[in-house]
Amino acid sequence: MNNPMKFNFNIFNCLLITLLITACSSEQELDKKTKLLHTMQAMETAIEAKGLDDFFEHVSDDFTSTKRGWNKKDAMRLLRIRLMRNKNVHVHQAIKSIDWLDGGEVQAEVAVVAALAGTAFSLTDLPTLRADMVKFNVTFKLVDGEYKVIKTEWERANPSDFVF
Repeated sequence: MNNPMKFNFNIFNCLLITLLITACSSEQELDKKTKLLHTMQAMETAIEAKGLDDFFEHVSDDFTSTKRGWNKKDAMRLLRIRLMRNKNVHVHQAIKSIDWLDGGEVQAEVAVVAALAGTAFSLTDLPTLRADMVKFNVTFKLVDGEYKVIKTEWERANPSDFVF
C-alpha cells in the first residue's frame, strides 16, 4: 500500500519543478516583421490616445525628414498641432510594403498610408470623410532591440491609395 503523504509530496515536487522550468524559460523571440508591426501598432495607439510622448518613444533622436529639413522636434510640433485640432482622434493605417534593407533585420523601409479623423470611420467612408490622408515612406532601424523611426518622407494621399 502506497503512503498518501509520499504521493502528495511527489506531486508537489513535480509541480514545483514544472513551475521553475516554465519561469526560467524566456518568451519566444518575435520575428522581425512581427516586431516591426507591433511598433507600428503601438504608434497608432499612441496617436489615438494623443500620447505624444508614447508616440515619440518610437522615433529616434536622430530622426530626419531630408526633403523638408525637419528633425524630431519639428515633427513633434507638427503632430501636436494636428492632434489639437480634434477632441478625438481615430487612425486607420494600411501597410503597402515592407522592404528589408541590406537583406537584414536592422533596417526596413515601410510604405504606409494613413488616415486621421476626429470621428470613427471605415475605409468605405474615405471618399466623403474629412480626414487627413497621408502616404508615408518610413525607415525604421533596430536600436537596442526596438524598431525606431529614423527617417520619414510623406505626401498627401487620396482614397484610392488605400486600395491594394
